[in-house]
Amino acid sequence: MTNAKAIFFDLDGTLLEHRQAYSEILTATFETVEGEAREVWIERYNDVFYELFEAYEPNPVRRAFASIDACSEPDLLMEELRSREAAACEPPDSVHEDLDRLSDGYRLGVLTNGFEDWQRYKLREHDLEQHFETVVASYRAGAHKPCEAPYRLAEAWLPARAYAMVGDDDSDVDGAINAGWTACRYSGGGFAELPDILDWE
Repeated sequence: MTNAKAIFFDLDGTLLEHRQAYSEILTATFETVEGEAREVWIERYNDVFYELFEAYEPNPVRRAFASIDACSEPDLLMEELRSREAAACEPPDSVHEDLDRLSDGYRLGVLTNGFEDWQRYKLREHDLEQHFETVVASYRAGAHKPCEAPYRLAEAWLPARAYAMVGDDDSDVDGAINAGWTACRYSGGGFAELPDILDWE
């Protein structure tokens, strides 16, 4: 067991703050690839995607697009959605300086609900992946936050003597507390107050 402490960050809403509603991103994706965005397509996509996502089924984005009979380009739709989703996010100001500072004394990781390749794509697009020793996605753990499994996988991948979770959602905070971690709710504005605001056990 290393003597260092570890700080894990949520991705969506924390390391990357959304600047556009997801419904707008999805609508623009259909319009770009298919030339229009029918409400029935959007409803079908959302229903199928979330059913697959909650069951940890592989390729939920592509399979959701492919379930729409009128949409002939599921691969192009998937690529367009991924690109638009990443472009619609922005990291907080001074995020690189804050993460560089924290990495001097702490082990840093990302703990995110989602599938790893999609989430790593967003990290790379915003030049954030370099700051972290590991990225733990809920798909790899077979459970989404606030379940305990992603936190246990994070511990296995990044050994430390204590853990903190920084995230904007109840699932981040509740999951961390249930796992015996320190929890820090992120409400925007960057990470300049870390690590001072962490109430380490």
